[in-house]
Amino acid sequence: MNRSVAVVVLGFLSAAVAPSLAIAASEDLLADISAPPNGKTLGTEPISSGGQKASYSTSASVGAVLDAYRQVLAKVGWTVVGGGGGGSSYGGGGGVRATNGPKHLSLDAGGPAGTTFVHVCVWPEKPADDNCG
Repeated sequence: MNRSVAVVVLGFLSAAVAPSLAIAASEDLLADISAPPNGKTLGTEPISSGGQKASYSTSASVGAVLDAYRQVLAKVGWTVVGGGGGGSSYGGGGGVRATNGPKHLSLDAGGPAGTTFVHVCVWPEKPADDNCG
């Protein structure tokens, strides 16, 4: 009987503790980061150092994507700290780096003319390697 009581008590404790751990472990770092203009979501995945990555494709040019993200990021509390590029009518690529408190964002966009692939990575703090491509 003591064994069944222990199971009930452990089950009760894990149910009481687990929700708070699950919330902390599953913080959606990408919650305030929108898809690019005309973007189609290709997928999301966890990445190194506790980060999260979202990948998109869009018909918008690299320059339009970068401009849109610079504007949107500023509106939701991010500070752009670097980046560059923009491409041309023949394609190309570029990126944006931003911070929001300790959080770090790395965005890479590029591809052939007519299709831009966008990768957005967010980490709880800046990792040693912030390559998001």
